[in-house]
Amino acid sequence: MKRALAILCLCLSLTAAPRAATLSPPTFKTLQRVEKLLDQKRYRQAQQLLRQRLGQVSRPEEKAVLWRALATAHILQGQYRQAAQLLERALASGALPEAQRREALLSLGQLYLAQDEPRKAAAMLERWLQTHPEVKAEDHFLLAQVYTRLERYSQALEYLNQAIARSKRPRDEWLQLRIGLNYKLKRYRSAIADLKSLIRRHPEREAYWQQLAGLYHLAKMEITAAAVSELERFLGFLDREPEILNLVSLLRAVHAPFLAAERLQQAMKAGQVKRSGKNLELLAAAWIEAREFDRAIAALERAARLRRSGGLWLQLAQLRLERGDWHRAVEALRQALAKGGLKNPGQAWLLLGNAYFELGNAEQAREAFKQASRYPSTRRSAQQWLNYLTRRQPR
Repeated sequence: MKRALAILCLCLSLTAAPRAATLSPPTFKTLQRVEKLLDQKRYRQAQQLLRQRLGQVSRPEEKAVLWRALATAHILQGQYRQAAQLLERALASGALPEAQRREALLSLGQLYLAQDEPRKAAAMLERWLQTHPEVKAEDHFLLAQVYTRLERYSQALEYLNQAIARSKRPRDEWLQLRIGLNYKLKRYRSAIADLKSLIRRHPEREAYWQQLAGLYHLAKMEITAAAVSELERFLGFLDREPEILNLVSLLRAVHAPFLAAERLQQAMKAGQVKRSGKNLELLAAAWIEAREFDRAIAALERAARLRRSGGLWLQLAQLRLERGDWHRAVEALRQALAKGGLKNPGQAWLLLGNAYFELGNAEQAREAFKQASRYPSTRRSAQQWLNYLTRRQPR
């Protein structure tokens, strides 16, 4: 908007066209007086002079210039709608000199933008761009902004590419906009290239590194995403819980569970990640994937105590059964059944029967298998166990 104000104010100097060619002496003197009043912020007096003079002239050329001057007075007061209407009249008259008509097209386009009318702004700025003899990089960027607001991302990207191509060193905000447009269009590799350029300029900016890891992830380049996140950690950027948990997920995704578990455990020790049931469960899952079962069991024990349901106790029991730790497996299974909320209680009873059997406690094993036989999913296996126990030790 500042640029539009500057253009409209410059128009009042009348240096762009010979005075005698378009204006009468009284009109020229009125504009000179108006310029001084506007400089002094005496807007109402300036408007009165212009309206008075408009009532005294009949030539279209003079009316058009006076409408443009009046539009300037409204802009300086933040009255953009009135200013736009006056510029529309000046353009519709067809009486403006070519240079002034181009300036009016640009100013009107920016006024529409200020009024949140991007469709009108786009149409007006397209007309201006077609007639402007010296198009600059900033002009293309302006159109890119308008089409971005219209969510016409492909057109916005076309203009933005032209703006960047015309610039020796594109501004940061231009590259940021192009990253955003390529993201919207799912052109993640193109966005990565621009983000790398920004990181070379500003390696200390944490947000850029986070975005880069995210874009690599979206581009299905998981290993590179994890490597970038590891570099972030090395640079000291990753210190908040969501960022660290995202890194853990990335490391698991690229089949580096040991590193994922180590990072998470270190972050918990440093107080950067809470020792919540959910986070401890994540830690246990990473240790299990890394086949570090003792560490997984320790994490699951802490997580299970923080959960209301027995699901984690059942998972803990399964790990203990795999390790042959029958006594502690029984403890965990009892906890799982006591807390409840299990998706398949029959499985817990069946496992409990197995554990008691391994401990040589046939009677308690028999009772557990009877409980398991009450559930459809485990009825057949439980009955087979009961038949076996009966053959082995008839009652």
